[in-house]
Amino acid sequence: MRTYGKRFLRGAADKATKQAAESRDAVLWDILLSERVCRCKIQGSNELIIARFSQNWATVPEWAKPGQAVRIAHRGGVRGYIEVVGFGRAIPTPVSGSATPTPSTPDNAILAGCLLKAIPQTPGMSVYVTTGRARFSGVEYAVPAVAMATGSAFKMNMGMAMGDVAGVFNISAPSVGQFRYDLFSLSPSLVVTKTAGAAFTTVESKPTLPSGHLLIGYLLVRGGQTVITAADIGQSWSAPVPASIATTATDNGTAWNIVASVKDQYGNAIATPLGWNLAATIASGDGSIAPANGNTGSGSSFTFSYTEGTAGTLVNIEITLSQGDYYAYGQALLQL
Repeated sequence: MRTYGKRFLRGAADKATKQAAESRDAVLWDILLSERVCRCKIQGSNELIIARFSQNWATVPEWAKPGQAVRIAHRGGVRGYIEVVGFGRAIPTPVSGSATPTPSTPDNAILAGCLLKAIPQTPGMSVYVTTGRARFSGVEYAVPAVAMATGSAFKMNMGMAMGDVAGVFNISAPSVGQFRYDLFSLSPSLVVTKTAGAAFTTVESKPTLPSGHLLIGYLLVRGGQTVITAADIGQSWSAPVPASIATTATDNGTAWNIVASVKDQYGNAIATPLGWNLAATIASGDGSIAPANGNTGSGSSFTFSYTEGTAGTLVNIEITLSQGDYYAYGQALLQL
């Protein structure tokens, strides 16, 4: 009778070999994510070894950084297949050359501060940029403060602390109905600069960042604007649409003229070729208003007439615009 003991033993040995995972420490040199491989160096060698990493890596783990000690293994006992399996215990020492890769120069960047802000006290057509820290060519620098001196745009009554201001800039408004972006940037010589863009009406246009500069931010300036507040900082342009209705009421004795003007999101009067349809209703109080509905025509406003009711009454008249996708609201408060 034949026995199969040797065959069983051989099969068990082969199975154990395939399950074995010979491992050792290595230093991670670089990662080629698109190829699903990385390069490593091991103890006593200056050669770069190709090692694969788990197919479960959708992104590179936080610990897998160049210069990090990792553990590599020969999966299934196949010496030609090497895989990174996790943290290493120690960084190996090569026979020659560096034990770790040379760190790459970090990108130029603003690290802290350098914020574009509105003047906090006595605001007008000016903005300022705060001091901060920036990195150029791998070196960190402190962005210096400007002095408050005769002829400087930095004034005592602006409400900013000395030592916190890297630059103050006067802003000019474009013509009514136009918009403009002004760009603020930091040069390699640590000077904050302003680059004025071209005025536009219906197609957004931004100035180009000067070569070598770091972007601080953009300021959108509206046509006819007379003051810049904190609400204007960081504002982005969008096509003007009806956003509110401003009212002006004039007392003519027993009747009032109420002029309702349609404004866009920038506070400018806005018109449309077919005109805006406005409706007026008395929300509280008495009296009468005529007409109940009106169209602005080629302009942006319409005048309603209110006839007084009970003397001494506070009357609230609501004006609404509801036209297609647009809606706007306004009100007039009349003390009779």
